[in-house]
Amino acid sequence: MNIAVAQSARLAVSPYARRLARERSLPLETLRGSGPGGRILAADVLGFVSAGAPAASPGVAAPAAAPPIAAPRVAAFATSIALGALQDLLAALKNSGRTLDVDDVLLRAAGRIFAEMPDAAKIDDVSVALELAGRQTVFALAPEMSLTSLRAMRLAALAGTHDEADKPAVLSLRLLPTSEIRPVVMPLLPGRAMRLAVSLSTASDHAECLLTVDAASVDEPTAATWLATLKSAIEQPLRLFA
Repeated sequence: MNIAVAQSARLAVSPYARRLARERSLPLETLRGSGPGGRILAADVLGFVSAGAPAASPGVAAPAAAPPIAAPRVAAFATSIALGALQDLLAALKNSGRTLDVDDVLLRAAGRIFAEMPDAAKIDDVSVALELAGRQTVFALAPEMSLTSLRAMRLAALAGTHDEADKPAVLSLRLLPTSEIRPVVMPLLPGRAMRLAVSLSTASDHAECLLTVDAASVDEPTAATWLATLKSAIEQPLRLFA
């Protein structure tokens, strides 16, 4: 067996990351895995930046310039999510002494939906970057993580100053100020294949959502299904509390 092939086979790589690397003609051996045991995740492929060629020595002709990189192919999907059932559930929990916010549930749902996708479209690397004021905090959202624990982590991130914008994540979540204005255009952030912008209405009875995706990494049907599944989960929120 070819040595390079054998080494590649022994690498711990998620199926989605392997597919992304193959589409980009990116050797797996050049990637550094951020998952458990050094496992290469999709976010590691998306966030990979080549070190570049060294500067040419004096008297040596510089290599020919690389061809221009094609502009990313971006797709966007929007929906309005009814929050009545969720608000009633949060009010009942508050009366029992358990305080949670819509923001906590949105963050939980954004991670949970990846695991609920059909097998053909499933993305198994569930890291979500929460966009804060000029910085990001990345959450590795394990399905078994409780909402109470997630809330504590979110509040700690809000109180801190640490920036994890360079840390791999498939999705970034932007919680916009409460408003009756809906987002229609949101650029992708570096190293993120997906970006979800959410704006709660002033009455807090619905949320306007815009999902922007790098269509070369996440195809349009998968992105549309992801957003539809998110809408269904939040409008029928009991399963998010399991």
